[in-house]
Amino acid sequence: MNGKIMAILIGAATVSFCATSGGQQASTPQSILAAALAAMNASSVQSLSLSGNAEYIAGSTDETGSFTGQCAVNGASQFQLQTPAVSLTENRQIANGVPSGNWVDTDGQQHTMAGQNLFTPESWFCAPIALLRFVQSTVGNTQFVGNETKNGIAVAHFTIITPAASTTPESALTAHLTQSDLFLNSQTLVPVALDFNIHPDSDALIDIPVEILYSNYAVKNGALIPTTIQRYVNSTLALTLQVQSATITPAPTTSISQ
Repeated sequence: MNGKIMAILIGAATVSFCATSGGQQASTPQSILAAALAAMNASSVQSLSLSGNAEYIAGSTDETGSFTGQCAVNGASQFQLQTPAVSLTENRQIANGVPSGNWVDTDGQQHTMAGQNLFTPESWFCAPIALLRFVQSTVGNTQFVGNETKNGIAVAHFTIITPAASTTPESALTAHLTQSDLFLNSQTLVPVALDFNIHPDSDALIDIPVEILYSNYAVKNGALIPTTIQRYVNSTLALTLQVQSATITPAPTTSISQ
């Protein structure tokens, strides 16, 4: 299996925050992420299915095709890419708090995902779900890093990481593997970028940086989603998704009996 092809899929104290939403000052990472959820209407989403066009780039290869993706708030996801020469599928699940996953290559062979790659955001292509899972995480620690500029856009930078359980090198490595960096538009609060690392199957100590860029937001069935999603691997554009269709399964509502 071509390593470049595989790279497409496999995938502190709180300080004050200066961005505003609707004229309201927000002071904690949790309150800003909650405001971002409201801006996208993400809390109303139980699962999301996307489909559209895809451009896949690997070295001298540049092909267009299609993609489908499904993701849910319970951590289940499936991403499928189809071009004239490439057919790839990634499946992710979480059962009893334990993540698992596999990927299927162009020849139809199924491979178990390496454990170090199971800590990456499984819903990277579903911005509302990814944001919702960050907010609802019971183990992740969200830290505000600072106000920055990314691709000419003023953003607020947050780090989401599961704290080390002990002082052992193994625990520190596990914490490092869980780190993701989220960049929200300082004015609209929608995600601009999501950064994380993937790793070779044989070496969890080697980081391969991945950056997901979100743009061209549009309301689809009541939720605000990016219709252009770009995936950079090692600072090189590897995949562009253009969303054409989005189907949302609403989150169940809770009724109160009198």
